[in-house]
Amino acid sequence: MSGRLAQFSAPLAEMPEDWTPNWNVCPGNRLLILRKLDKQLECSQVLWNLTPGWLRDLSRAPFSAQAEFLHDKPMFREPLVQRRCLIPVDGFYVWQQQGQRKQPWYLRQQNGGVALAGLWDRYALDDGTYWDSCALITAPAKGLPARLGARMPVTLNRAEQAIWLADATAPSALQPLLLNADSQVQLMYPVNPAVSSPATQGPHCCNPTGHAVRLD
Repeated sequence: MSGRLAQFSAPLAEMPEDWTPNWNVCPGNRLLILRKLDKQLECSQVLWNLTPGWLRDLSRAPFSAQAEFLHDKPMFREPLVQRRCLIPVDGFYVWQQQGQRKQPWYLRQQNGGVALAGLWDRYALDDGTYWDSCALITAPAKGLPARLGARMPVTLNRAEQAIWLADATAPSALQPLLLNADSQVQLMYPVNPAVSSPATQGPHCCNPTGHAVRLD
């Protein structure tokens, strides 16, 4: 499963003013999401750890949600119906167990970025201020990600992205959409284990340290 993302390309022309590229985004950081507000596509910077307004122990805020159980858990049930988003990334990292160590791999498309399915929510404070947050959605791994582990972030193609964001999409269609989505990953390669540290930043995080594996 992926707990690290790379976001260094602007997905829209209009971006949050304080956004800066990040080659090693980890939970608890701020990251970009795309969401529909007032029927307009908006790029926003939010906290990567889902914090619904009723959550009191913020240490329990999850960074991911399993597609199979979204309808079953109060944490995700309402955002699934009302607050879906895309998380645009250049790529993401997956750690593969190799004996006593874990080797990080970087997964991406051959050209361009990848859209991950996500949920967002809003945490309002008594003084009228608030912050928004999100979680990515995972599913059983397919394609190239299945060579590294049992789960993967849900990656959506353009048609699936439109369905995911559309207000008119029936709630009953959302879970099948997530579970039936094929992996959009076309290329993966090992990277320096230094990316395991959140302090490791910069373009070199995504540089290969071994042979690349491409989609057959």
